[in-house]
Amino acid sequence: MKSKNIIIASSGTGGHIYPGIALAEEFKNKGYDPIFFISNNPISSEILKNSQFKYIEFNISGMPRKISFKFLMFLIKTKFSLFKALKQIIKLNPLAIIGTGGYMTIPVLIAAKILSKKIFIHEQNVIPGKANTLLNKIVDKTFVSLPSFKGNLKNAIVSGCPIRKDILLVSKEKAVLELKLKNGIFTILVFGGSLGATKFNDIICRVLLDLYIKDKFQVLHIVGLKSYIKIQENVKNNPDYRVFDYMHNIANAYAASNIVICRSGASTILELKALEKPAILVPYPYATNNHQYWNAKEIEKNGKVTIIEEKNLTEENLNKAIYTIKKNIRNDAVKNTIKFPQELIVNEILKCIKS
Repeated sequence: MKSKNIIIASSGTGGHIYPGIALAEEFKNKGYDPIFFISNNPISSEILKNSQFKYIEFNISGMPRKISFKFLMFLIKTKFSLFKALKQIIKLNPLAIIGTGGYMTIPVLIAAKILSKKIFIHEQNVIPGKANTLLNKIVDKTFVSLPSFKGNLKNAIVSGCPIRKDILLVSKEKAVLELKLKNGIFTILVFGGSLGATKFNDIICRVLLDLYIKDKFQVLHIVGLKSYIKIQENVKNNPDYRVFDYMHNIANAYAASNIVICRSGASTILELKALEKPAILVPYPYATNNHQYWNAKEIEKNGKVTIIEEKNLTEENLNKAIYTIKKNIRNDAVKNTIKFPQELIVNEILKCIKS
């Protein structure tokens, strides 16, 4: 019996893994068996545990920027991951392997190439990451998210970024009920990426605590593990200011919110765009080639999206941005007409497998 397995290699944070999950759902709907190869960091593992998809962990982390003992350990881990990938790919005999970003994908896709498997990558950002730039030289096809893509990658198809379907299918009424929020109260959702961010969380918390008291806003603040205890102590037991270390069902939070304040990873940008959600974007300043800033520029228009670089993030600037967007937005119902990018990507992969 011919294998129905398809491997999805992802590493790092939700920005790489959630597009992989969107692809996995589509493969599963078409009768295939998606299996994830992930790095063994807590975030990757926790996301996959909640997804119900099968996964195999690899002991590998990001490449250090300087030559050091950590760089030597990275090379050793990469070598062992390559051997493990070879063994697992032979065992699973997949039809194809697709990488959705991060250094975890390098040993996996190189192993797949050695074994003459069909291989693909998906790049979420406007500026490609180092791993995908390297892997582009050996893959069958590369999928990129945005028309303004600035990389020079061969065999590239502008496909959009895979989006979890549940994000567009939750009604505001249902989300407010499930989150036990008050109806008709202006609600702000804040998240700083899977790892959170200290300055980002501290300034936003100070501003929103003031607005919460003065204007009776509701706040959903996803702070990450590092900032959770500190922000929770600042907020205390205020019922309308909710603090979370992480939120797996972010679809409810999106649906319930009027404004989102967040980083500008590619997955987030595409989700905000699909939802037509007003947002204040604070690009992560240490992202490679400042790619989060260029991601954010994709949706900065119509008075519904404001970019504040972290070096300019002050209580005054943030307060002004919130009230400016609140004044500009209307409570129109979002027209859910998006064509899900994962359908295009999956169909292209299956076409390539069968050719």
